Amino acid sequence: MRPTVSQLRAWSPEKLRTSASELIEIDRQIEVLGNDAGRSVDAVREFWQGQASSAAAVLWSGISLSLSRLSIAVRVVADLYGGAANTIGAARKSVLDLVEEATLEHGLTVSDSGAVSAPAPKQPWNVADVMQDSENATAAQIFQQKISTALTLIDDQDNRAATALGEAFREIGSLLGSQPDSLGRTVVDILDGRSTLPGTPAELHRLWETLSPGEKDALARWDPSIGSLDGLPALDRDYYNRRYLTVLERLPDRTVAAGYAAVHGELRPDTFLLSVTDGHAVVAVGNPDAADNVATLVPGTGSGLSGVGGDLQRTKAMYDAAVGTVPTEATSVILWSGYDAPPGIPDAASDLYANSAAPRLDSFQNGLRASHDGPPSHNVVIGHSYGSTVVGAATTRGASLDVDELVFVASPGVDAERVNELSLDRVDAAEVARHVHSTTAFWDPVQLIPKILGIHGFDPSDPEFGAQVFTGSPGEPGFGVHSDYWESGNPALTELGRIITGP
Repeated sequence: MRPTVSQLRAWSPEKLRTSASELIEIDRQIEVLGNDAGRSVDAVREFWQGQASSAAAVLWSGISLSLSRLSIAVRVVADLYGGAANTIGAARKSVLDLVEEATLEHGLTVSDSGAVSAPAPKQPWNVADVMQDSENATAAQIFQQKISTALTLIDDQDNRAATALGEAFREIGSLLGSQPDSLGRTVVDILDGRSTLPGTPAELHRLWETLSPGEKDALARWDPSIGSLDGLPALDRDYYNRRYLTVLERLPDRTVAAGYAAVHGELRPDTFLLSVTDGHAVVAVGNPDAADNVATLVPGTGSGLSGVGGDLQRTKAMYDAAVGTVPTEATSVILWSGYDAPPGIPDAASDLYANSAAPRLDSFQNGLRASHDGPPSHNVVIGHSYGSTVVGAATTRGASLDVDELVFVASPGVDAERVNELSLDRVDAAEVARHVHSTTAFWDPVQLIPKILGIHGFDPSDPEFGAQVFTGSPGEPGFGVHSDYWESGNPALTELGRIITGP
């Protein structure tokens, strides 16, 4: 049933966001207590051996598994609360703004159910009164339609949130009353080496959805880096990767360990660690599985674990710009540092890094499609600097990405001469030009690479390339302008937010 206007006024979506933060903090406290208990059990076994000791260890192992799955379930609820705070809060504001505009600016009456009526007609003593009555009646009809549509939207969002929360709480209930799961034949065969995990993100996702919590944990013990596999749900990826990250931070190579520690230092309750392995990390701001709009930033030369902070700042800036553009839709923006980037400018002259990265980027995008909940999201890939060359390698010479839009920012070239050489899975070849966007600041020296050296093809920001070119701040002479596209107040950032949220 649609909520009434008075009910909407009483709603406080912000409290949902507070509850989400509290749940995440409780989850962290439980994790600390569980780790302390585990260490105590292990310590006892050093001086207590025998059947009773072994039985206690087995029992604790089962409890630990249940705690692990309960942690995921609690974070699902926290994520749903946070998402509802954004979507329902924005929809609520839309309704109340319409009511205020109708009553205060147009003198209309809005009932608690959302029905809109015009002031009583004046006696038709003159033409002006008749025209005013007609305008009032027309305005009432317009606002009636707008408010009715907005109330239906918020009712739909409320129902979807209620359904999802019901499923999440049932999962928590089953976990609180369950015993450790036995392993099915499929998982046993994988653990014993008689079988392997599926090779594609879609196939892996289908298998993963059939597994019990205990089976997932067993696979994670067998392969601690399993959270980095494309096709797994974002919540599971984040859960297993955060725990694997604590292991990587203790690697004997201090330089490598420091890189992983830098990633750990950037994680927040609203971020999801989608991959952390082989010196790479992929971090999402917002849950991509539950988002209407999903964008992926591919950074360029010199990017890596040590510089994850700056790349995440750009990621967060685009997230904020997109949310500011369409606050009623859920958005996720991902930093994909999932490849070996050229370590320096001379190395960036080679296509080898891009060609090696392209299949990884393709698999990652396929994984986002496979794990996404509900209708397909609007997906965008944004390549910055050499990252745009990576995107070019993933969309040319027979390669294609399953995304809706491409964006090239400060590109040295995408190994194509014209936009029609690029390919997107869901876009007809004749329409690709409408879905490819590019920008380069006036003072950005990167534009000299395709114009003078031509090592990576034509400049995609040149109108002759055929992409949708958008402009930003011109910047100042020097290399600093190469990263200014995400600065507050730069029109390029506003346009990135618009592209992320779609037409």
